[in-house]
Amino acid sequence: MRLSTDLSQRQRFSRDASIFEVLPEAVAQPTTPEELSELVHFAREHGTSLTPRNGGTCMSGGPLTEGIVVDMSQLNAVGEVDEHNRLWVGGGTMQTQVEAVAHPKRLFFAPYTSSRDICGIGGMIGNNASGEQSVRYGPTSRNVARLRVMLSDGHTYEFGPLTREELACKVAQSDFEGSIYRRMSTLLEQNADRIHHAYPHVPKNTAGYALDELWEGEVFNLARLFIGAQGTLGIVTQAQLKLTPMVGASRMIVVPIAGLSELAVTVQTMLSCKPQTCETFDHHTYELAEQYHPEDAKRAQSARGKHLVVFAVYAGADQVQADVQAGRAKVLLERLGREVLWVDDQAAQESFLLIRRKSFRMLLEHPQPTKRALAFLEDTIVPIAHYGPYLAALEEILAEYDMTYTYAGHIGDGSIRLVPLVDMDDPAAPERVMELERRVNDLVFAFGGSMSVDHGDGIIRTPYLERMYGAEMVALFAEVKALFDPQNIFNPGKKVGGTLDYALQHIRRGNR
Repeated sequence: MRLSTDLSQRQRFSRDASIFEVLPEAVAQPTTPEELSELVHFAREHGTSLTPRNGGTCMSGGPLTEGIVVDMSQLNAVGEVDEHNRLWVGGGTMQTQVEAVAHPKRLFFAPYTSSRDICGIGGMIGNNASGEQSVRYGPTSRNVARLRVMLSDGHTYEFGPLTREELACKVAQSDFEGSIYRRMSTLLEQNADRIHHAYPHVPKNTAGYALDELWEGEVFNLARLFIGAQGTLGIVTQAQLKLTPMVGASRMIVVPIAGLSELAVTVQTMLSCKPQTCETFDHHTYELAEQYHPEDAKRAQSARGKHLVVFAVYAGADQVQADVQAGRAKVLLERLGREVLWVDDQAAQESFLLIRRKSFRMLLEHPQPTKRALAFLEDTIVPIAHYGPYLAALEEILAEYDMTYTYAGHIGDGSIRLVPLVDMDDPAAPERVMELERRVNDLVFAFGGSMSVDHGDGIIRTPYLERMYGAEMVALFAEVKALFDPQNIFNPGKKVGGTLDYALQHIRRGNR
């Protein structure tokens, strides 16, 4: 195992795709589960902490720490696809490695993130990531069968769905695993009503711990607790993925949106015909594409001059079936008076998707001379029915700040990516960023939404969990954390214990 305290190496791991910079004390790169276990025992004995890191694409500061960063890249073994289309992979496996095994079999890992060419499976599990096909297939949590997780005793345990009888057997065990199942079962039973009423009614939510999803009917699944937990309860060493068959054919329709009041009913109508993708981007995003992806912008030129475009992809076993689904949506939308563009050209369809996928990366790779793209408002979600009024109220808030911003998002789930450009050379900018974060979060809560869709709480959103859930639920999160990690060695300050002062102190200054 390599353990480095070299300053250049530590600086390399001090940033992710978030607005923060935190210098770790060391970077460890275990190559086997045994070496990872040694790290856990070392952290317990020396009072330090371990924070797993995969692709470094997190936008919330999830893998940033003052302790030891655990580079998971060497724990990347990929197994064979079984007869149930399931695949065991290491916690450090990259999404591209999964695709190399799955695609030849006409299978794919359905969360299908926009950053899938550079993101890792461990990070997707940590944040419960989703992507452009999640409107049909769900986020990571719906596409993972089982997990193997190293806990604070340095041992690896397998978690997956259990019947009530199987759960009773686990509870009866006299070891650490048995105590976890006993205490979690008791916690859920004693707080069932509080948990039932605490969570927002939205399709995706990764704020706090997913206590509301551990029971699904008569099945108890503790693996769900680790998905979205950002490595705060243990380190995922292996995951069994549920792969999805690729569709035979697809068809896209595009709807220009002149005003935000048209958005909610447009999306609801698209969803009624069951698309596999429903996305949006705004005119700022398109104008960036004209500069940096001109051929794609040319193929997607129907977006030029539009405030927003919403596009949906409908799939079928063959082209006729896909066209029938898209045609139904087109008819319903035209009855509402919407302009509907039928995209026949496959290259044009890919260009719309690419512009949406590249929306944040274009801002990062082509910064303005005096402003920097900041991901701190990019993970909100509200019920689709409230989206028009929510965005109108949001734009009123944004109008008070001297910021350019882009909209893009998985609008079919109600989530949107709002990325402002901010002059971070201004000494007052960090305080304005945190003020705007608070105001937008409060607006999201007022509309019954969540501040964390699939980028995690990390440094930026952990301090707002009490505003979202209340003190009693945050106390439950702390109880769960203490149960799994009594010495607080796994990614401290995320989900539990994060403060606004810490976030403010670690915002990266400057426009580079």
